[in-house]
Amino acid sequence: MADRRDGIIHIGQLNLRMPGKSAEAAHRVAGGIGDRLGEKLPARLGRRLGALSIRVPISGGMTEAEMSDAVTEAIIGALRNGS
Repeated sequence: MADRRDGIIHIGQLNLRMPGKSAEAAHRVAGGIGDRLGEKLPARLGRRLGALSIRVPISGGMTEAEMSDAVTEAIIGALRNGS
């Protein structure tokens, strides 16, 4: 899923299911996830990761930034737990 090379995170594919949200909103949330992963993933991550599947409960009142934060934290938590 993610690979850090030269200080850059490369995400090959990110699939989001956001019922009731537009494709544009999903793109903004995905962009936020990429930005936040770039800020939060440790620099020592210099490897390729396989598929990572996570489920993140999102409430209808969350902002796009809050959604990006929630997904980012779930990804980092899964990576720490060796998922």
